[in-house]
Amino acid sequence: MRIESILLRNYRVFRKAELKDLPSMATVVGANGSGKSTLFDALSFLKDALNQNVAHAVARRGGLRELVSRGESGPISIIVHFRGSREIPEAYRVDVAQENDRPVVRRELLAVYGRNSGEGPSSHLVDVSRGKGKAIAKGAFTETERPIELLRFQDGSFKDPFIARYVSDGTIKMFAYLILLHDPKPHPLLAVEEPENQLYPALLRELAEEFRDYGRRGGQVFVSTHSPEFLNGVKLDEIYWFVKKDGFATVRRASDSKLLRDLYEEGDPPGALWKQRLFEGVDPE
Repeated sequence: MRIESILLRNYRVFRKAELKDLPSMATVVGANGSGKSTLFDALSFLKDALNQNVAHAVARRGGLRELVSRGESGPISIIVHFRGSREIPEAYRVDVAQENDRPVVRRELLAVYGRNSGEGPSSHLVDVSRGKGKAIAKGAFTETERPIELLRFQDGSFKDPFIARYVSDGTIKMFAYLILLHDPKPHPLLAVEEPENQLYPALLRELAEEFRDYGRRGGQVFVSTHSPEFLNGVKLDEIYWFVKKDGFATVRRASDSKLLRDLYEEGDPPGALWKQRLFEGVDPE
């Protein structure tokens, strides 16, 4: 599965915001409070709602009033356009509102498009409003758990390997990333917040390339970061930056900025442009 766009309405800091033309690796930057974690939370909300139910997903976040954008009455709406294994455009939409003091799915829709998503939906696999509608059932899937043996690490200076408790947090974290990223069956989507934490800066370019390679093998990665070193390993068209204006987040793509594009084509890496504060509006106010 590959997500192509995400549209959020009335979801916390996102009164209306859309990330378009998402690549296999998308990197999100912005000041604290600009919406980076909220984007990931919206994806987690979908996961909780689909694995459990909407009431569970809302309750985990303190109730619908805590989710709806300030000054708005709702509903919250999340729309995801994606391509599944058949490479046919599909879209999933869920609208959640407060009715009779409880969250209600006002509309849930899963649509399949023609080969070109601009042609409009050719069929609806799910079309439900307030618990009534239609749904085409698909085969269920199961998840299995495999036991993990005790990890031991080898250091060139020592003859015998040693157990994980004697390894630095950064080494364990990088090891965990590499194990995850080299899974022979990549997860459809990984969302990673601030991978630079506890990692040596020189490793971050390599980690960015590992994320990109994961996308080439069929997965997709969303990363939020504050690290210029990580951004130096990222392509300009892989960067989205969030700017908070009048209390709400707006989304921009770095490659849409002529200034950033010209400097990048002249050889300036994105991390250097970030450090020069050329991503307009990202500095905390």
